[in-house]
Amino acid sequence: MENKNTRIEKAFEEINREGRKVLIAYITAGYPSLQSLSLIVKALEDGGANMVQVGISFLDPVGDAPVVQILSKRAIENGFTVEKFFQSLSKLREQTTLPIILRAYYTTIFGYGEDRFVQSCKEASVDAVVVPDLPLEENGTLKSKLDAIGVPLVPIVVPAPQERIKAIIASGGGFVYLMMGPAENETAFVNQLNDFAKQVKQITNLPLCLGIELRDPILAKKLTKDADNIDGILVGDVLMETIQRTSNNGEFGQLTDELTRVVEDFSTSLVLRT
Repeated sequence: MENKNTRIEKAFEEINREGRKVLIAYITAGYPSLQSLSLIVKALEDGGANMVQVGISFLDPVGDAPVVQILSKRAIENGFTVEKFFQSLSKLREQTTLPIILRAYYTTIFGYGEDRFVQSCKEASVDAVVVPDLPLEENGTLKSKLDAIGVPLVPIVVPAPQERIKAIIASGGGFVYLMMGPAENETAFVNQLNDFAKQVKQITNLPLCLGIELRDPILAKKLTKDADNIDGILVGDVLMETIQRTSNNGEFGQLTDELTRVVEDFSTSLVLRT
């Protein structure tokens, strides 16, 4: 059964109705500090982000870009803990109505405790959870616990046989992340993405988002114009690089201004103009 979340569902409906793609801004929490989380998210929102995906810092985030690995390590060295993170996340929820998607490696969830993790998600009013290293065959327990509090586990699919994709999507909800390998050029990438998205649209009515983090607003604009079956895009690495570059001894003015500017570049690229 496809789980739905009110804030996520409304965001996709409203933004896609306006002829735009949903912009999901991803940041890893804890750098330069957990205290900066709310300021950073406010900057993303000011720039036009429609949803925020917040990652839990992890010592071995092998599925992430080098900048995320570096800053996750620094966050943990600075005293980051999952408990402190959820405390900051609860405060963040009091300051924004944006959908908050939580990204966590299962190793972190297991170490923190599944039940404790789910309860913390409930208390922080998390809208959805993404667990990139949790395969379909092993996600049943966590999924059922998240289902019980109305928080969908966002499925991640790659090109595969139709039955496999169907099973993965059935195990989650909220929306679907599509992951693909590289293409020889942007046109080939968009064509392959359209073909893949069309295949997945035959299986589900859930919104489809490109799970590969974009770095170029020009490609975002091309996707808005030509990728009809894609409902949203993810931007993350370039935001973390901005945070790394502009962090300066606890002074957040330049950091937040620059983040807002970068997000605006992507946000304005996602508007169809006739």
